[in-house]
Amino acid sequence: MKVVKLALLGLAASTFAVPTLAQEYMFTYSKLYSQMKNNAKEGHEDVKVAFFFVDADSKNLCPIEKAWMEKEEHYEELPPSPINELVVPLDNNLKSANPLVFVHTPEDQRCDFSMVVMTTEPMSGEVSYGEVETLLPQMQVMLEDLGGMFASWFTPDVEGITLEFAPNIEGKVSFSNGGSVALQNGKAQVRLSDIGEGGYMTLPGETIRILPYLPDAE
Repeated sequence: MKVVKLALLGLAASTFAVPTLAQEYMFTYSKLYSQMKNNAKEGHEDVKVAFFFVDADSKNLCPIEKAWMEKEEHYEELPPSPINELVVPLDNNLKSANPLVFVHTPEDQRCDFSMVVMTTEPMSGEVSYGEVETLLPQMQVMLEDLGGMFASWFTPDVEGITLEFAPNIEGKVSFSNGGSVALQNGKAQVRLSDIGEGGYMTLPGETIRILPYLPDAE
């Protein structure tokens, strides 16, 4: 079994990926911490930095079969996530100890490590214009925080959200003004202007992830 060491770099967009053919991944805690620490800052309480593994071919999320931290005689399993997020505690003591973080994904999948900005809570049912409007500046601030000192100069504007659903959910996102956006591969990109001020959208099910929509980055 191969072990691949991944170093996390700065981020000025919503995701990045490091390709690998391995099924076991190894990180230093300090590298993950350098990005996770942004979750503790004020100004974006409804969004966070999160870690995932994405199938290099299908672009679907890879299952995390097992994840743990270890250093010398110390060993601690990391909690599983129903949405296959790599959940790592944010802790200054762990930063000082700097254990290794290991992750196992399925042997028959080629998975890429992915860091995203996403909402802390899912959405379902009717979602108002105001609920989405409050997310966009928070996503913008988080992306710029991750990008560093001059990120505000080149980070694309967040104009909406990308909704991701479970593979068994089909249909469309409907707007109260009569418009709609069909799901494509379980995803729908919604601009704030699609909903319309004072309006709302109706979702076909509960979201798995809600990411920034950056049209200018495409």
